[in-house]
Amino acid sequence: MRFTAMTILMLAACASAGDGTSAVSRAEQAARLYSDLSRENISNPALLPTSGTAQYAGLIALDLPIPNESAPHVGDIDLRVNFGSNRNPISGSATNFNGLSGSLTIASGAIDRGADPDEDYTFEAGLAGTLDGTSGAFVIDGTLSGDFRGRNLDGVTGVVFGDVTGPDGQVLFDGTFAGTQGD
Repeated sequence: MRFTAMTILMLAACASAGDGTSAVSRAEQAARLYSDLSRENISNPALLPTSGTAQYAGLIALDLPIPNESAPHVGDIDLRVNFGSNRNPISGSATNFNGLSGSLTIASGAIDRGADPDEDYTFEAGLAGTLDGTSGAFVIDGTLSGDFRGRNLDGVTGVVFGDVTGPDGQVLFDGTFAGTQGD
C-alpha cells in the first residue's frame, strides 16, 4: 500500500485528536514515516530510470547538539531527483525546523547505479546552511545518504551526518530522513 507523507501525517494527527491527548509530535511522525517506508524493498540501483524526474516530500530529523534546544529538530524535506542528469541529480531543501529558523540546501548530489544495496547507499548529496536558535546561529555542513524504496520508486529513506558549528565550536550530528513521491 502506498502512503504519502501527508497521508501519514494526517493519520498520525487524527489518531490522537479524538482521545483527549495532544497530536502526535513531529518527531513521532518522522519516526513513523521512516519506519513505514523502510519496510519497502530498496529499489535496484541498476534498474533506476535514466531519464525523467521525481520529487519527494517528507520529514528530516536531525539530532543537533544545540544548547537550550530540544532534539530532534524535525523539518520538512523536499528532495528532487533528475534521473537523466549527470550534474547534481539530487537537490532540494530542508525547512520549517521546530524551534529553529532558517533553511538547509540539498545539492551536489550523485546517484550510484552500481551500488550494492546491502552495503552502500544508492544516492548521496550535501546538506548545508544556517539554522538560528535562541542561543545563536549554527552552520550545518552535512551529507544525506539514502535509497529509493519500492518497485515504483515511491519513497526515499536515509541517514544524515555531518558537523554543526555554533557559538561554542564544532560538534558532530546525525539524523534520518524519509519522503514519498508527490501525487
